Amino acid sequence: MKFKNKKFITFDCYGTLIDWEGGIRKAVKKLADKNGFNFKLDDTSNEYIKTELQVESEKYRKYYQVLQLSVKRLFKSKGFDISDQDTIEFAKSIYTWPPFQETKESLSKLKDRGYKHIILSNIDNDIIQKSVQLIGVDFDGIVTAEEVGSYKPAHGHWSEVLKRYETKKEEILHVAASYVHDIIPAKEQGFDAIWINRNNEQPISEIRADLELDNLLPLPDSLS
Repeated sequence: MKFKNKKFITFDCYGTLIDWEGGIRKAVKKLADKNGFNFKLDDTSNEYIKTELQVESEKYRKYYQVLQLSVKRLFKSKGFDISDQDTIEFAKSIYTWPPFQETKESLSKLKDRGYKHIILSNIDNDIIQKSVQLIGVDFDGIVTAEEVGSYKPAHGHWSEVLKRYETKKEEILHVAASYVHDIIPAKEQGFDAIWINRNNEQPISEIRADLELDNLLPLPDSLS
């Protein structure tokens, strides 16, 4: 079996366990409606994600600041200015972004089968704690951008996992929804990886995940 002898499953959180894109769309729409801005919201989450990647690549900032700066730039690109209070409102919305419907069930099944769960997230320590409470499952570890001082697709999260948990790449399986943030860097470093391709995206490079699923439900049985 491809995934034999795995001890740890590392998960991206936002987009994989938490409905990141849905949270973004809802929060952006709320600000647009509040300010009476009229522009197409069809591709809002993709446009925001591209903006956020650019912000993260500039230098390390806490994610709460990244959220504020990214949404301000997104609206600016549409020809609209939003207030500092609006950017704070957007950043605070992340505390309420919900888990996907199948998240808790899938994680619980994997727990029952003896896998240890570790979150690798482009996030601040205080925000991830709120999201873990919403997920409702105990994790064996969390590695945040705040702790490593960098954002995926940089390799800091994976280096920290190997060091902190004194494990080997062969014992780790990475599960994530973002091809750019997670699958490419995981495979570049030699980790096995499963792509949760919720939006039926096409890879943008020759790098491929070891398995592709459209949600988390089939994940437990895929490892047995």
